[in-house]
Amino acid sequence: MMSLQCQIAKLLTWLLLFACTGSFAATSKQTLPAGVWRTQGYGSVFQVEPGRITLYDVLGAQCLPQSRMTPAQFSGGYGDWARNSPDAGSPWHLMVSGMTVEPLSQLPPACANASQKPDRDPLRNFDYLWQTFDTHYAFFAAHGVNWDAVREKYRPRVAALPKDGDPFPIFADMLALLADTHVRLSDGKRIAHVKKFPVATQVGPHGPVLLDDHYLQPALVAYLKGPGSPLANPAKGTGNGVVWYGRLKPKDASRQADASYGYVAIFSMDRFGKGENEAIPLDTRVQSANAALDEVVGALAGVKGIVVDLRYNGGGEDAIALAIAGHFTKVPRPAWSKRAYEKNQTHPAFYMKVQPNSGRTLPVPIAVLTSDFTVSAAETATMALRALPSTIQIGQPTRGVLSDRLEKILPNGWTLSLSNEIYMNPRGTVFEVNGVPPDIVTKFPASTAPDEQRFGRDIFIAIDKLDQLPPAQ
Repeated sequence: MMSLQCQIAKLLTWLLLFACTGSFAATSKQTLPAGVWRTQGYGSVFQVEPGRITLYDVLGAQCLPQSRMTPAQFSGGYGDWARNSPDAGSPWHLMVSGMTVEPLSQLPPACANASQKPDRDPLRNFDYLWQTFDTHYAFFAAHGVNWDAVREKYRPRVAALPKDGDPFPIFADMLALLADTHVRLSDGKRIAHVKKFPVATQVGPHGPVLLDDHYLQPALVAYLKGPGSPLANPAKGTGNGVVWYGRLKPKDASRQADASYGYVAIFSMDRFGKGENEAIPLDTRVQSANAALDEVVGALAGVKGIVVDLRYNGGGEDAIALAIAGHFTKVPRPAWSKRAYEKNQTHPAFYMKVQPNSGRTLPVPIAVLTSDFTVSAAETATMALRALPSTIQIGQPTRGVLSDRLEKILPNGWTLSLSNEIYMNPRGTVFEVNGVPPDIVTKFPASTAPDEQRFGRDIFIAIDKLDQLPPAQ
Protein backbone atom coordinates (compact mmCIF):
# COMPACT_ATOMS: atom_id res chain seq x y z
CA MET A 1 0.00 0.00 0.00
CA MET A 2 1.25 3.51 -0.82
CA SER A 3 2.56 5.35 2.25
CA LEU A 4 0.87 8.53 3.44
CA GLN A 5 4.02 10.51 2.63
CA CYS A 6 4.02 9.08 -0.89
CA GLN A 7 0.33 9.92 -1.35
CA ILE A 8 0.91 13.50 -0.19
CA ALA A 9 3.92 13.86 -2.50
CA LYS A 10 1.90 12.54 -5.45
CA LEU A 11 -0.97 14.94 -4.72
CA LEU A 12 1.44 17.90 -4.45
CA THR A 13 2.94 16.85 -7.78
CA TRP A 14 -0.55 16.93 -9.30
CA LEU A 15 -1.22 20.40 -7.95
CA LEU A 16 2.07 21.65 -9.38
CA LEU A 17 1.32 20.08 -12.75
CA PHE A 18 -2.14 21.64 -12.80
CA ALA A 19 -0.61 25.00 -12.03
CA CYS A 20 1.76 24.59 -14.97
CA THR A 21 -0.72 23.08 -17.43
CA GLY A 22 -4.00 24.65 -16.37
CA SER A 23 -4.19 26.48 -19.69
CA PHE A 24 -5.04 23.17 -21.32
CA ALA A 25 -8.41 23.09 -19.60
CA ALA A 26 -9.17 26.78 -19.93
CA THR A 27 -8.03 27.56 -23.48
CA SER A 28 -10.81 28.42 -25.92
CA LYS A 29 -11.12 26.39 -29.09
CA GLN A 30 -9.16 27.34 -32.19
CA THR A 31 -8.83 26.12 -35.76
CA LEU A 32 -5.98 23.73 -36.49
CA PRO A 33 -3.98 25.32 -39.34
CA ALA A 34 -3.71 23.68 -42.74
CA GLY A 35 -0.80 21.29 -43.00
CA VAL A 36 0.30 17.83 -41.89
CA TRP A 37 0.12 16.88 -38.22
CA ARG A 38 1.34 13.74 -36.44
CA THR A 39 -0.20 12.55 -33.19
CA GLN A 40 1.93 11.74 -30.16
CA GLY A 41 1.20 8.15 -29.19
CA TYR A 42 -1.93 7.46 -31.24
CA GLY A 43 -0.37 6.25 -34.51
CA SER A 44 -2.16 8.76 -36.73
CA VAL A 45 -1.39 11.57 -39.16
CA PHE A 46 -3.87 14.35 -40.01
CA GLN A 47 -3.70 16.18 -43.32
CA VAL A 48 -5.63 19.44 -42.91
CA GLU A 49 -6.82 21.17 -46.08
CA PRO A 50 -9.52 23.82 -46.64
CA GLY A 51 -12.85 22.16 -45.83
CA ARG A 52 -11.34 18.70 -45.42
CA ILE A 53 -9.34 16.64 -42.92
CA THR A 54 -7.85 13.29 -43.98
CA LEU A 55 -6.83 10.81 -41.30
CA TYR A 56 -4.09 8.24 -41.93
CA ASP A 57 -3.31 5.24 -39.76
CA VAL A 58 0.45 4.84 -39.25
CA LEU A 59 1.97 1.60 -37.95
CA GLY A 60 5.75 1.48 -38.09
CA ALA A 61 6.70 1.99 -41.75
CA GLN A 62 3.15 1.25 -42.93
CA CYS A 63 0.41 3.80 -43.61
CA LEU A 64 -3.26 3.34 -44.50
CA PRO A 65 -5.81 6.01 -45.45
CA GLN A 66 -8.44 5.75 -42.71
CA SER A 67 -11.13 8.41 -43.14
CA ARG A 68 -11.95 11.80 -44.60
CA MET A 69 -14.25 14.36 -42.98
CA THR A 70 -15.22 18.00 -42.85
CA PRO A 71 -13.98 20.17 -39.96
CA ALA A 72 -17.51 20.07 -38.46
CA GLN A 73 -17.56 16.28 -38.64
CA PHE A 74 -14.14 16.16 -37.01
CA SER A 75 -15.32 18.42 -34.19
CA GLY A 76 -18.33 16.19 -33.62
CA GLY A 77 -16.27 13.01 -33.43
CA TYR A 78 -13.06 14.21 -31.84
CA GLY A 79 -13.66 17.62 -30.25
CA ASP A 80 -11.95 20.97 -30.73
CA TRP A 81 -8.34 22.10 -30.88
CA ALA A 82 -6.29 24.43 -28.71
CA ARG A 83 -2.67 25.50 -29.08
CA ASN A 84 -0.14 24.50 -26.42
CA SER A 85 1.72 27.82 -26.69
CA PRO A 86 1.80 30.87 -28.99
CA ASP A 87 5.25 29.87 -30.27
CA ALA A 88 5.46 29.11 -33.99
CA GLY A 89 5.65 25.38 -34.67
CA SER A 90 4.40 24.42 -31.20
CA PRO A 91 2.16 21.35 -30.76
CA TRP A 92 -1.62 21.55 -30.52
CA HIS A 93 -3.95 19.38 -28.48
CA LEU A 94 -7.57 18.32 -28.50
CA MET A 95 -9.43 19.98 -25.65
CA VAL A 96 -10.50 17.48 -22.96
CA SER A 97 -9.20 14.35 -24.75
CA GLY A 98 -5.67 15.75 -24.73
CA MET A 99 -4.52 14.10 -27.96
CA THR A 100 -1.47 16.14 -28.99
CA VAL A 101 -0.26 16.71 -32.55
CA GLU A 102 2.99 18.16 -33.84
CA PRO A 103 3.56 19.66 -37.30
CA LEU A 104 5.33 17.79 -40.10
CA SER A 105 6.86 19.45 -43.14
CA GLN A 106 5.08 17.05 -45.48
CA LEU A 107 2.98 13.92 -45.64
CA PRO A 108 5.14 10.86 -44.86
CA PRO A 109 6.03 9.00 -48.10
CA ALA A 110 4.23 5.85 -46.93
CA CYS A 111 1.03 7.90 -46.58
CA ALA A 112 1.51 9.90 -49.78
CA ASN A 113 1.94 6.62 -51.69
CA ALA A 114 -0.66 4.62 -49.77
CA SER A 115 -2.85 2.43 -51.95
CA GLN A 116 -6.58 3.11 -51.93
CA LYS A 117 -7.27 -0.50 -52.91
CA PRO A 118 -8.08 -2.90 -50.05
CA ASP A 119 -5.62 -5.73 -49.47
CA ARG A 120 -7.67 -8.78 -48.51
CA ASP A 121 -4.79 -11.16 -47.82
CA PRO A 122 -5.77 -12.80 -44.50
CA LEU A 123 -2.22 -13.12 -43.20
CA ARG A 124 -1.29 -9.50 -43.87
CA ASN A 125 -4.43 -8.37 -42.07
CA PHE A 126 -3.68 -10.66 -39.14
CA ASP A 127 -0.17 -9.27 -38.81
CA TYR A 128 -1.44 -5.69 -39.03
CA LEU A 129 -4.12 -6.31 -36.41
CA TRP A 130 -1.73 -8.10 -34.06
CA GLN A 131 0.93 -5.39 -34.39
CA THR A 132 -1.65 -2.61 -33.89
CA PHE A 133 -2.66 -4.10 -30.55
CA ASP A 134 0.94 -4.91 -29.64
CA THR A 135 1.86 -1.26 -30.22
CA HIS A 136 -1.12 0.54 -28.70
CA TYR A 137 -3.17 -1.71 -26.40
CA ALA A 138 -2.41 -0.74 -22.81
CA PHE A 139 -3.98 -3.48 -20.70
CA PHE A 140 -2.73 -6.96 -21.64
CA ALA A 141 -1.33 -7.52 -18.15
CA ALA A 142 -4.50 -6.28 -16.45
CA HIS A 143 -6.55 -8.76 -18.51
CA GLY A 144 -4.03 -11.58 -18.00
CA VAL A 145 -3.41 -12.02 -21.74
CA ASN A 146 -0.04 -13.01 -23.23
CA TRP A 147 -0.26 -11.34 -26.63
CA ASP A 148 2.81 -13.15 -28.01
CA ALA A 149 1.19 -16.46 -27.13
CA VAL A 150 -2.00 -15.34 -28.88
CA ARG A 151 0.03 -14.75 -32.04
CA GLU A 152 1.61 -18.19 -31.85
CA LYS A 153 -1.80 -19.83 -31.44
CA TYR A 154 -3.84 -17.93 -34.03
CA ARG A 155 -1.41 -17.02 -36.81
CA PRO A 156 -1.14 -20.63 -38.12
CA ARG A 157 -4.93 -20.80 -38.33
CA VAL A 158 -5.00 -17.66 -40.48
CA ALA A 159 -2.04 -18.84 -42.58
CA ALA A 160 -4.01 -21.97 -43.44
CA LEU A 161 -6.78 -19.91 -45.06
CA PRO A 162 -6.84 -19.37 -48.84
CA LYS A 163 -5.99 -15.89 -50.13
CA ASP A 164 -9.70 -15.12 -50.37
CA GLY A 165 -10.50 -16.77 -47.04
CA ASP A 166 -12.49 -15.14 -44.23
CA PRO A 167 -10.42 -14.47 -41.09
CA PHE A 168 -13.20 -12.61 -39.28
CA PRO A 169 -14.20 -15.48 -36.95
CA ILE A 170 -10.55 -16.06 -36.02
CA PHE A 171 -9.96 -12.37 -35.35
CA ALA A 172 -13.14 -12.24 -33.26
CA ASP A 173 -12.05 -15.23 -31.17
CA MET A 174 -8.65 -13.75 -30.38
CA LEU A 175 -10.01 -10.30 -29.49
CA ALA A 176 -12.64 -11.84 -27.22
CA LEU A 177 -9.79 -13.01 -24.99
CA LEU A 178 -9.34 -9.40 -23.87
CA ALA A 179 -12.88 -9.18 -22.41
CA ASP A 180 -12.74 -5.42 -23.07
CA THR A 181 -15.99 -3.72 -24.07
CA HIS A 182 -14.04 -1.01 -25.91
CA VAL A 183 -12.46 -3.60 -28.22
CA ARG A 184 -14.49 -3.90 -31.39
CA LEU A 185 -14.07 -5.29 -34.93
CA SER A 186 -16.37 -4.66 -37.89
CA ASP A 187 -16.33 -5.59 -41.56
CA GLY A 188 -19.28 -3.28 -42.28
CA LYS A 189 -21.84 -6.02 -41.75
CA ARG A 190 -20.59 -8.14 -38.89
CA ILE A 191 -19.53 -6.74 -35.52
CA ALA A 192 -17.44 -8.57 -32.95
CA HIS A 193 -17.37 -7.03 -29.49
CA VAL A 194 -17.51 -8.13 -25.89
CA LYS A 195 -20.58 -7.58 -23.76
CA LYS A 196 -19.91 -7.77 -20.03
CA PHE A 197 -23.06 -7.29 -18.01
CA PRO A 198 -24.02 -8.29 -14.47
CA VAL A 199 -25.88 -11.56 -14.17
CA ALA A 200 -29.39 -10.14 -14.17
CA THR A 201 -32.29 -11.84 -15.91
CA GLN A 202 -36.02 -11.89 -15.92
CA VAL A 203 -38.49 -14.28 -17.50
CA GLY A 204 -39.51 -13.18 -20.98
CA PRO A 205 -41.96 -14.72 -23.48
CA HIS A 206 -39.22 -17.08 -24.70
CA GLY A 207 -37.42 -17.76 -21.42
CA PRO A 208 -34.91 -15.80 -19.31
CA VAL A 209 -33.51 -12.64 -20.91
CA LEU A 210 -30.43 -10.65 -19.93
CA LEU A 211 -31.21 -7.15 -18.73
CA ASP A 212 -29.16 -4.19 -19.88
CA ASP A 213 -29.22 -0.45 -19.33
CA HIS A 214 -31.71 0.07 -22.18
CA TYR A 215 -34.24 -1.93 -20.18
CA LEU A 216 -33.27 -0.62 -16.76
CA GLN A 217 -33.45 3.07 -17.69
CA PRO A 218 -37.20 3.18 -18.46
CA ALA A 219 -37.85 0.82 -15.55
CA LEU A 220 -36.13 3.26 -13.19
CA VAL A 221 -38.10 6.19 -14.65
CA ALA A 222 -41.36 4.30 -14.13
CA TYR A 223 -40.38 3.74 -10.49
CA LEU A 224 -39.47 7.41 -9.99
CA LYS A 225 -42.83 8.49 -11.42
CA GLY A 226 -44.93 5.80 -9.74
CA PRO A 227 -46.75 5.58 -6.42
CA GLY A 228 -43.75 4.06 -4.60
CA SER A 229 -41.34 6.76 -5.73
CA PRO A 230 -38.86 8.15 -3.18
CA LEU A 231 -39.47 11.58 -4.71
CA ALA A 232 -41.91 14.09 -3.29
CA ASN A 233 -43.43 14.49 -6.76
CA PRO A 234 -43.15 12.40 -9.95
CA ALA A 235 -39.72 12.72 -11.56
CA LYS A 236 -39.38 15.42 -14.18
CA GLY A 237 -37.42 14.75 -17.36
CA THR A 238 -35.17 17.12 -19.27
CA GLY A 239 -32.22 17.01 -21.64
CA ASN A 240 -33.97 14.95 -24.32
CA GLY A 241 -34.97 12.36 -21.72
CA VAL A 242 -31.38 11.78 -20.60
CA VAL A 243 -31.96 13.44 -17.19
CA TRP A 244 -34.66 12.81 -14.56
CA TYR A 245 -34.79 14.70 -11.29
CA GLY A 246 -36.79 15.77 -8.26
CA ARG A 247 -36.71 16.42 -4.52
CA LEU A 248 -36.57 13.39 -2.26
CA LYS A 249 -39.26 12.89 0.35
CA PRO A 250 -38.17 13.96 3.85
CA LYS A 251 -37.23 11.06 6.10
CA ASP A 252 -39.58 12.41 8.75
CA ALA A 253 -43.02 13.06 7.26
CA SER A 254 -43.84 15.44 10.11
CA ARG A 255 -41.09 17.85 9.02
CA GLN A 256 -42.14 18.68 5.48
CA ALA A 257 -40.61 22.15 5.71
CA ASP A 258 -37.09 20.78 6.23
CA ALA A 259 -34.64 21.36 3.41
CA SER A 260 -34.82 18.17 1.40
CA TYR A 261 -32.24 16.25 -0.53
CA GLY A 262 -32.23 16.36 -4.30
CA TYR A 263 -32.00 13.50 -6.78
CA VAL A 264 -30.91 13.35 -10.41
CA ALA A 265 -30.54 10.30 -12.67
CA ILE A 266 -28.36 10.77 -15.75
CA PHE A 267 -28.55 8.06 -18.43
CA SER A 268 -25.82 9.20 -20.83
CA MET A 269 -22.89 11.56 -21.24
CA ASP A 270 -24.19 12.67 -24.64
CA ARG A 271 -27.33 13.43 -26.69
CA PHE A 272 -28.90 15.92 -24.29
CA GLY A 273 -30.37 17.78 -27.26
CA LYS A 274 -32.97 16.42 -29.67
CA GLY A 275 -31.38 14.89 -32.76
CA GLU A 276 -27.85 15.25 -31.40
CA ASN A 277 -25.19 12.75 -32.43
CA GLU A 278 -21.49 12.74 -33.31
CA ALA A 279 -22.19 14.82 -36.41
CA ILE A 280 -23.03 17.75 -34.13
CA PRO A 281 -20.03 19.79 -32.88
CA LEU A 282 -18.98 18.76 -29.40
CA ASP A 283 -19.29 22.24 -27.89
CA THR A 284 -22.94 22.35 -29.01
CA ARG A 285 -23.60 19.06 -27.23
CA VAL A 286 -21.86 20.33 -24.10
CA GLN A 287 -24.12 23.40 -24.17
CA SER A 288 -27.17 21.11 -24.29
CA ALA A 289 -25.88 19.20 -21.25
CA ASN A 290 -25.23 22.45 -19.40
CA ALA A 291 -28.75 23.67 -20.15
CA ALA A 292 -30.24 20.47 -18.72
CA LEU A 293 -28.11 20.63 -15.56
CA ASP A 294 -28.87 24.35 -15.15
CA GLU A 295 -32.55 23.39 -15.03
CA VAL A 296 -31.85 20.68 -12.44
CA VAL A 297 -29.72 22.96 -10.24
CA GLY A 298 -32.32 25.72 -10.42
CA ALA A 299 -35.15 23.39 -9.48
CA LEU A 300 -33.19 21.88 -6.59
CA ALA A 301 -31.91 25.16 -5.14
CA GLY A 302 -31.79 25.01 -1.36
CA VAL A 303 -31.30 21.26 -0.97
CA LYS A 304 -28.66 20.23 1.56
CA GLY A 305 -27.30 17.36 -0.52
CA ILE A 306 -27.91 15.50 -3.77
CA VAL A 307 -27.98 11.92 -5.03
CA VAL A 308 -26.43 11.65 -8.51
CA ASP A 309 -27.57 8.34 -10.02
CA LEU A 310 -25.18 7.04 -12.70
CA ARG A 311 -26.11 3.36 -12.30
CA TYR A 312 -27.43 2.97 -15.85
CA ASN A 313 -25.23 5.40 -17.75
CA GLY A 314 -23.51 3.95 -20.82
CA GLY A 315 -21.05 6.82 -21.26
CA GLY A 316 -20.39 9.34 -24.00
CA GLU A 317 -18.09 12.35 -23.80
CA ASP A 318 -15.57 13.27 -21.11
CA ALA A 319 -16.30 16.93 -21.87
CA ILE A 320 -19.89 16.39 -20.76
CA ALA A 321 -18.77 14.42 -17.69
CA LEU A 322 -16.67 17.41 -16.63
CA ALA A 323 -19.47 19.86 -17.43
CA ILE A 324 -21.87 17.94 -15.19
CA ALA A 325 -19.40 17.84 -12.30
CA GLY A 326 -18.82 21.57 -12.79
CA HIS A 327 -22.37 22.23 -11.60
CA PHE A 328 -21.47 20.99 -8.11
CA THR A 329 -18.38 23.07 -7.28
CA LYS A 330 -17.42 26.72 -6.97
CA VAL A 331 -13.65 26.19 -7.35
CA PRO A 332 -11.53 24.16 -9.81
CA ARG A 333 -10.63 20.65 -8.65
CA PRO A 334 -8.09 18.13 -10.06
CA ALA A 335 -10.08 15.34 -11.74
CA TRP A 336 -7.79 12.93 -13.59
CA SER A 337 -4.79 12.50 -15.81
CA LYS A 338 -4.50 10.36 -18.92
CA ARG A 339 -1.54 9.09 -20.87
CA ALA A 340 -1.49 7.48 -24.32
CA TYR A 341 0.25 4.11 -24.33
CA GLU A 342 2.68 3.27 -27.13
CA LYS A 343 5.07 0.34 -26.82
CA ASN A 344 8.66 1.35 -26.03
CA GLN A 345 7.66 5.03 -25.94
CA THR A 346 6.82 7.43 -23.12
CA HIS A 347 4.34 10.22 -23.75
CA PRO A 348 3.44 13.05 -21.37
CA ALA A 349 0.29 12.85 -19.30
CA PHE A 350 -2.58 15.26 -19.90
CA TYR A 351 -4.16 16.71 -16.76
CA MET A 352 -7.80 17.70 -16.44
CA LYS A 353 -9.73 19.45 -13.72
CA VAL A 354 -13.36 20.16 -12.93
CA GLN A 355 -14.09 23.79 -13.75
CA PRO A 356 -17.05 25.50 -12.03
CA ASN A 357 -20.00 26.03 -14.33
CA SER A 358 -20.28 29.65 -15.44
CA GLY A 359 -24.01 29.58 -14.69
CA ARG A 360 -25.76 27.85 -11.83
CA THR A 361 -23.91 25.71 -9.29
CA LEU A 362 -24.99 23.59 -6.35
CA PRO A 363 -21.94 22.97 -4.11
CA VAL A 364 -23.46 20.48 -1.67
CA PRO A 365 -22.53 16.98 -0.43
CA ILE A 366 -23.01 14.34 -3.13
CA ALA A 367 -23.83 10.63 -3.08
CA VAL A 368 -22.95 9.00 -6.42
CA LEU A 369 -24.71 5.74 -7.28
CA THR A 370 -22.83 3.36 -9.61
CA SER A 371 -23.04 -0.16 -11.01
CA ASP A 372 -21.42 -2.30 -13.68
CA PHE A 373 -23.65 -0.40 -16.13
CA THR A 374 -21.72 2.79 -15.26
CA VAL A 375 -19.46 2.80 -18.31
CA SER A 376 -16.68 4.84 -19.94
CA ALA A 377 -17.42 8.59 -19.66
CA ALA A 378 -19.84 7.79 -16.83
CA GLU A 379 -16.79 6.41 -15.03
CA THR A 380 -14.80 9.59 -15.63
CA ALA A 381 -17.86 11.49 -14.37
CA THR A 382 -17.65 9.36 -11.23
CA MET A 383 -13.97 10.29 -10.89
CA ALA A 384 -14.78 13.98 -11.42
CA LEU A 385 -17.54 13.95 -8.80
CA ARG A 386 -15.30 12.08 -6.38
CA ALA A 387 -12.72 14.84 -6.81
CA LEU A 388 -15.14 17.19 -5.05
CA PRO A 389 -14.63 17.60 -1.28
CA SER A 390 -17.78 15.97 0.13
CA THR A 391 -18.68 12.99 -2.05
CA ILE A 392 -19.46 9.35 -1.30
CA GLN A 393 -19.93 6.55 -3.85
CA ILE A 394 -22.48 3.79 -3.27
CA GLY A 395 -23.31 0.62 -5.21
CA GLN A 396 -21.08 -1.63 -7.29
CA PRO A 397 -17.76 -0.93 -9.05
CA THR A 398 -18.07 0.75 -12.42
CA ARG A 399 -17.41 -1.22 -15.64
CA GLY A 400 -13.68 -0.49 -15.87
CA VAL A 401 -13.40 0.80 -19.46
CA LEU A 402 -12.31 4.41 -19.01
CA SER A 403 -10.04 4.70 -22.05
CA ASP A 404 -11.44 6.33 -25.14
CA ARG A 405 -11.77 3.99 -28.10
CA LEU A 406 -8.77 4.32 -30.40
CA GLU A 407 -10.23 3.76 -33.86
CA LYS A 408 -8.04 1.91 -36.38
CA ILE A 409 -8.34 0.32 -39.81
CA LEU A 410 -7.00 -2.87 -41.40
CA PRO A 411 -5.55 -3.20 -44.92
CA ASN A 412 -8.79 -4.88 -46.07
CA GLY A 413 -10.87 -1.89 -44.89
CA TRP A 414 -12.24 -3.47 -41.73
CA THR A 415 -12.38 -1.17 -38.71
CA LEU A 416 -11.46 -1.87 -35.13
CA SER A 417 -11.14 -0.09 -31.81
CA LEU A 418 -9.03 -0.63 -28.72
CA SER A 419 -8.18 0.87 -25.32
CA ASN A 420 -4.91 2.81 -25.39
CA GLU A 421 -5.31 5.47 -22.70
CA ILE A 422 -4.35 5.10 -19.05
CA TYR A 423 -6.54 7.23 -16.78
CA MET A 424 -5.43 7.95 -13.20
CA ASN A 425 -7.08 9.80 -10.36
CA PRO A 426 -5.10 12.47 -8.44
CA ARG A 427 -3.69 9.75 -6.17
CA GLY A 428 -2.28 7.88 -9.16
CA THR A 429 -4.80 5.00 -9.08
CA VAL A 430 -5.75 3.29 -12.36
CA PHE A 431 -9.32 1.97 -12.54
CA GLU A 432 -9.23 0.29 -15.96
CA VAL A 433 -10.54 -3.31 -15.89
CA ASN A 434 -11.56 -3.32 -12.20
CA GLY A 435 -13.64 -0.13 -12.26
CA VAL A 436 -14.01 2.71 -9.77
CA PRO A 437 -14.79 1.04 -6.42
CA PRO A 438 -17.58 2.42 -4.23
CA ASP A 439 -17.14 3.50 -0.63
CA ILE A 440 -20.29 1.61 0.33
CA VAL A 441 -20.61 -1.70 -1.54
CA THR A 442 -24.04 -3.18 -2.25
CA LYS A 443 -25.02 -6.25 -4.24
CA PHE A 444 -26.55 -5.85 -7.68
CA PRO A 445 -30.20 -6.64 -7.00
CA ALA A 446 -31.96 -9.55 -8.63
CA SER A 447 -34.23 -8.66 -11.53
CA THR A 448 -37.13 -10.33 -9.73
CA ALA A 449 -36.74 -8.10 -6.66
CA PRO A 450 -39.42 -5.44 -6.09
CA ASP A 451 -38.64 -1.99 -7.44
CA GLU A 452 -38.05 -0.59 -3.96
CA GLN A 453 -35.20 -3.09 -3.65
CA ARG A 454 -33.93 -2.87 -7.23
CA PHE A 455 -33.96 0.91 -7.54
CA GLY A 456 -34.78 2.40 -4.15
CA ARG A 457 -32.42 0.55 -1.81
CA ASP A 458 -29.26 2.45 -2.79
CA ILE A 459 -31.16 5.76 -2.87
CA PHE A 460 -32.26 5.25 0.75
CA ILE A 461 -28.71 4.28 1.75
CA ALA A 462 -27.51 7.47 0.06
CA ILE A 463 -29.92 9.61 2.09
CA ASP A 464 -28.58 8.13 5.33
CA LYS A 465 -24.96 8.68 4.26
CA LEU A 466 -25.59 12.24 3.09
CA ASP A 467 -26.70 13.03 6.64
CA GLN A 468 -23.18 12.11 7.78
CA LEU A 469 -21.13 14.03 5.20
CA PRO A 470 -19.52 17.37 6.05
CA PRO A 471 -20.66 20.48 4.16
CA ALA A 472 -19.03 20.95 0.76
CA GLN A 473 -16.33 23.61 0.90
